[in-house]
Amino acid sequence: MSPDAVLSALAARASEHHTQEQGCRLAWKRWSSPVAGAPSLLLIHGGFGSWTHWAANIEALLQDFNVWTVDLPGLGASGDMPRPWSTAAITDQVLAGWRSLRPAGEPVDIAGFSFGGLIAGQLAAALGQACRRCILVGASGFGPLHVQADLLPPPGPDVPAEVAEAIHRENLSRLMFHDPAMIDALALYIHADNLARHRLRSRGMAGSNDLADTLGQISARLVGIWGEYDATAGGMENLRARESLFTSVQPAAEFHILPGVGHWAIFEAAPEVNRLILAR
Repeated sequence: MSPDAVLSALAARASEHHTQEQGCRLAWKRWSSPVAGAPSLLLIHGGFGSWTHWAANIEALLQDFNVWTVDLPGLGASGDMPRPWSTAAITDQVLAGWRSLRPAGEPVDIAGFSFGGLIAGQLAAALGQACRRCILVGASGFGPLHVQADLLPPPGPDVPAEVAEAIHRENLSRLMFHDPAMIDALALYIHADNLARHRLRSRGMAGSNDLADTLGQISARLVGIWGEYDATAGGMENLRARESLFTSVQPAAEFHILPGVGHWAIFEAAPEVNRLILAR
């Protein structure tokens, strides 16, 4: 199947939902688990992305969860983000949307990737005891510990397809993957499609200290997952500094460093990340 067909087939199995918050329409999807009474898991994608960042995970996670995704404001199929942009404003929109879709106090696990990890942490703090686990994968929001990868300018619409693909492959190698052999047709398609649809620029917010400042307010069980070679992490010393932050606020917090893996760990090491999310 072509990448477009793979994503279309996955999306066709989900129910679509929309919420309208503060002038912005949010697009949600829900996949129902075959297990009766399965709890909810909300997946939040990274910056310049959409729900498709989680395309390699949804099928496996359905064995234990009803899986929800949301396209963040200004990204994917959601509406534009009203200004001023801030992580707090984005979280408020997602929180209001979630509360309009689900019964008050219903338990939920939340997993966030990259910039979505920052939003997931703030959302978990706002939900309090209703959030059981907060799983942060390559999360941004750690201020001086965060590194911005040096990327090539993204190709415009007039760039020939083979040149555009080469640029996307190079940027995926610089930012998202450690092993370039893992950059397949699906990864290239997801990356190019998400870039073409993005309107929210999140890189400045990603470099904030907003998640580090929020960790102590999260009552959910914390789980950190990072690739050993995550281009945004700044090396092993900075990873260990993040681990210390986790355990300083929750001594029993989990912190996993995946060997030989880059930033987009939910794709590059999907089986291992899925295992960690399912191990509840």
